[in-house]
Amino acid sequence: MDSRYDYKPLFSLTLHNRTLQLTREGGGFVALVFGVGLVAINTGNNLLYLVLAMCCSFIAVSGVLSELTLKEISVSGTLPKTIYANEPYPLVLRAVNGKKKIPSYSLHLSFPDDKNLGFQAERGLYLFYVPAGSSAEKTVMIKARKRGPLTIRDCRLATSFPFGFFVKSRKLDIDVRALVFPPLREVELPTPARDSLEGEGVVKPRGDELHSLRDFRPGDSLSSVHWKASAKTGSLRVKEFTSSGRQSYVISLNIHDPQTNAIVPSDLLEKRVSEAASLAYRLVRQGDEVSLKTHEIETGPGNSEAHLEEILSYLAVVGLNANGLGSPGDSASRAPS
Repeated sequence: MDSRYDYKPLFSLTLHNRTLQLTREGGGFVALVFGVGLVAINTGNNLLYLVLAMCCSFIAVSGVLSELTLKEISVSGTLPKTIYANEPYPLVLRAVNGKKKIPSYSLHLSFPDDKNLGFQAERGLYLFYVPAGSSAEKTVMIKARKRGPLTIRDCRLATSFPFGFFVKSRKLDIDVRALVFPPLREVELPTPARDSLEGEGVVKPRGDELHSLRDFRPGDSLSSVHWKASAKTGSLRVKEFTSSGRQSYVISLNIHDPQTNAIVPSDLLEKRVSEAASLAYRLVRQGDEVSLKTHEIETGPGNSEAHLEEILSYLAVVGLNANGLGSPGDSASRAPS
C-alpha cells in the first residue's frame, strides 16, 4: 500500500465531488517551483525559465493524468447477506474501468472512519493497475458495530498518480446491504437436569418422556411442578424427563419493563437479545431443538439452519424502532411467524 495515503495533507481543496490534497512531496516540489521562479525573475536567466516551465508542466500533467485515472471508474461490493455483529467479514470490492483505451493506476479505496457508522473497515486497499475495459478485485475486512440492517452506501476512490505530488479523490456509490445478527457471547447452556437459567431469558427444556418426580429445589421453574402430585403429598414435586438424545428448548425473551410496559433501556435490551441469540445458536449447533417466545411471536421447535436463521433474523431487528436504534426495513419481513 502506498504510504503517502497515510499522511495528513498539507493542503486540501474540494470542488464538484473532487478533493485535491497536497502531499509532503508535493509541498516540497511547489516550494521548489516558487524558488526557481523567484531566481529566474531576479536573474533573467533563460535556462531557469525553461526549468520553471518544465516544473509547471509537471503540475499540469499531474492534474490531467490523475483525472483520467479516476474517470469512469465504478466500484461494487459483495458482502454475505447475514453477518454477526463484532465479527470480521470479507467485503469483496470490484473496481471496473469503463474507459476503452486508457488504464488506471495507483487507485486507493477507503471508507470513512466514523464511529457513528454501523461498521468499521480495516485500512483501505490499494489497486496498482486496472486495465482498460476490465476490472480488478480486492478484499477488505469489515466489522459491524451493532445488530440490524447494515447499508454501506459509498466509498472514497483516490489516486496519487503519476508523481505523488497530489492526491485526488472522489466519492463513489456502492450500496452494499446485509442483515447483522446480534453478537454472540459465552453463555451457560442448560442441561436436562436444569430447567432454567438466570438472566433475562428463561430456557425451558421439553423432555421426551416423564421419568420420575422429585422434591422441588431452589432455582427450579414452576412450569415443571407436578401440581397433582404436589397436592397429594403436601409438598412441591418436580417432573423429570428422560431424553432420547435430543432436547427441545423454549427461549423466552422479554424486552418490556413489567411496571411500565415500555421497552427496556437500550443497554439491557442489547444484552438480553444477545443472550437469546447466543443460546439459540449454541443449542442448535449441538443438535437440540429450539423455539423462541416473545411478546409478539412464538415459533415452533426446530434445529435446522433455516430455523436458526429465522430466529436470528427476528432478533436482529426486535426492539430497534422503539428505542430509536435503527429501522428494520425489509429485514422485518424475515421474522419467524
